[in-house]
Amino acid sequence: MIHQVQRSGGLLRNLLGDGRRRFRKAVVATAAVASSALLLAACSSSSSSTVKPAAKAKGPIKIGMITSLTGPYTPLGTNDKLGAEQEVNAINSAGGIDGRKLDLIIENDNTNPTQAVVDFKTLESDGVVAVVGPVFSSSCMAILPDVQAAKIPSVNTCADDSQVTPPRKYVFMTPPTTLIVGKQLLAYMKYKGLTKMAVAHDTTAFPEAGWDEMKALAPKYGINFIYDGIFSITSTTFTSILTAVKSSGAQGLMVWGSGPAEVTLTEQFKSMGMTIPLLMSHAEASYLYTKPVGAAGNGVIIASSIGGIGPFLPSSYPAKSTIMSFANTFQKNNGYYPPEFAFDAGGAVAMIAKAIKENGATPAGIDAALNHMTITTGDGTYTFTPTDHSGLTTDQVAITRDENGTLVPTNFTKAMVSKAS
Repeated sequence: MIHQVQRSGGLLRNLLGDGRRRFRKAVVATAAVASSALLLAACSSSSSSTVKPAAKAKGPIKIGMITSLTGPYTPLGTNDKLGAEQEVNAINSAGGIDGRKLDLIIENDNTNPTQAVVDFKTLESDGVVAVVGPVFSSSCMAILPDVQAAKIPSVNTCADDSQVTPPRKYVFMTPPTTLIVGKQLLAYMKYKGLTKMAVAHDTTAFPEAGWDEMKALAPKYGINFIYDGIFSITSTTFTSILTAVKSSGAQGLMVWGSGPAEVTLTEQFKSMGMTIPLLMSHAEASYLYTKPVGAAGNGVIIASSIGGIGPFLPSSYPAKSTIMSFANTFQKNNGYYPPEFAFDAGGAVAMIAKAIKENGATPAGIDAALNHMTITTGDGTYTFTPTDHSGLTTDQVAITRDENGTLVPTNFTKAMVSKAS
């Protein structure tokens, strides 16, 4: 079962929440009285009476989801939703978990951290045992205090490393971290001899984290960033940044961002006749970038989870069948290959489902199972531990080239995949 919840306003939500809490307190109080009566009756019965074991829980298992279905991150959030729904439907069609169906309750944060906090509190009051998302990094960071206070595990689909560095209780993530993506991109730059680079990035949490980590690591790879340009997620003109890059003598331009601005930047990059390599983070590993950018995207280098190159993986690659099973269903249902965001959210649901199977449908049980889980999803193979809540390593990150809208592995990544097959 899947519920996309549309709330009409903060005041109404608070009133409804207060009403639910008062009602639940009354129910708890009544239940306590009834329980006491039953206990007295049991104590007064003959010693030969036996107490029946508690019945297994019945009914659906509620899982929450916070994602962006309106605002600048709508394309990302929509595909998060599609990926999560696909995995829930697959589990329910197979009979659920121990005969119980998953009930996915979806909240829209409007690409707004304040709304994400309200959404989490609503899901908590709804009785969810775990949460998927958000996809917007600023929303992820905003809900962390409430996640930890509520002790409800959240498997997030945003890519800001700081949510799990250092590891936080109850907080996990599915996208490749900006750290391992940054390492792979730097390794690719070194492989191609791109030692003098420029960077452009927006100022939201994800690209800021990615650029900070890449900047710190660059000297170890022999890379020198000689220009740093800043833009907003709503920027539509990049002339000043690109002109500065052209005059800087940079051998390539690295872009950290996660919205439609990168499409415009690419178009203007090509229209200005720039021919140096243009590199993008894994946020652009999607038809959401390659389709609107069209021919201007040909040759752009894009980082991706290993799932992004699923069709090009050899049959001997360990995660190939899992990746393509999810991808083929998604493409049949939606008419396009799944973007990073669909893999992220589908994988998050799979993780929560596996945790429930192993340790029961309680927040504490799910959290305990996630802390010691190895699982292969469309993003690759994760190994979570109490000290690692991101789970992926650099060999799960592909460096691809946009060829007529398809992400094709570079020779750098072909060599990596060959070693693993």
